[in-house]
Amino acid sequence: MNFLCSCCKSRITNDNQKRHLIEGAGIHNIGYHLAWMECSKEELSLPVDKRQWLHTNQVPIIGEKRILKVTAPFDEEIGDTFTTVFEPWQMFLNGWESAESPDDIGKACAVLCRFDEVLCSDDFSAIISVKVLKTIPLDQLYKVIPETVTDNRFYEEFGDGQEVWTEYEDKHRLYRTWTAQGDVSQMQLIYTDDQGIRHQVLTSWEAMHDDFYYFGNIVNKPLEAEKCEGTSKYRFLEKEIDNREKSEARIAYLEQKYGIVFPDILKDLYSRTDCLGMRTGPMSIKWTEKS
Repeated sequence: MNFLCSCCKSRITNDNQKRHLIEGAGIHNIGYHLAWMECSKEELSLPVDKRQWLHTNQVPIIGEKRILKVTAPFDEEIGDTFTTVFEPWQMFLNGWESAESPDDIGKACAVLCRFDEVLCSDDFSAIISVKVLKTIPLDQLYKVIPETVTDNRFYEEFGDGQEVWTEYEDKHRLYRTWTAQGDVSQMQLIYTDDQGIRHQVLTSWEAMHDDFYYFGNIVNKPLEAEKCEGTSKYRFLEKEIDNREKSEARIAYLEQKYGIVFPDILKDLYSRTDCLGMRTGPMSIKWTEKS
């Protein structure tokens, strides 16, 4: 099942999309931007195409049947599985800053669906029934999708020089979009974990015939300046006269004493250094004679 573009009236297919299930996550790397719908109980007795379908704030639950309104570039057949995102309706339509309550932000999730039935359709859209197979809160994507480290500075260079409109920001989430005169737009969701590491978990690109979500867990390689900043804030440990003791108990003692949690990379460094430089010592080398 696919549809005509409402602008150019051509039929849109996804033959060129390289979609696959992400190992360990159970969702696809590419998802649709679709509307989750419902109708009142009083209208269930009406023919499907006569019901008033409304956007919903009800979070999908695994195993239940739900209703989606699909348009181009949706291109699936009955029985297919696909991934989309659930967002409460105000966020879906107008961005995350339009959430009706702070709790709505946490409802956003990636959803794996099975296409079960076409309830009604025309050349440009359809109302379909799906079964919810898996849900992952967007806040948890960085925990289940394998991490990819890149030199591409996704945090600084988002928007490719265009004006970036920050739609929502809190301690952990940064949702932002940019648009080029309304013709194309891009969204980026960055989740910052408790160690201060930024994970780009979701992006979307919207243009004619192209309206998809892209799931991932991209982390930037730290710049040299960031590496220095990350270690310099622990310089106070130099005053610990016993800091050359490399036991796990000593590291745990320092964490408790100062009320901090060292990043794993710093623990590894601490276990091999005196916080100032690598220790050196004699090394025995066994030579073997080539035949």
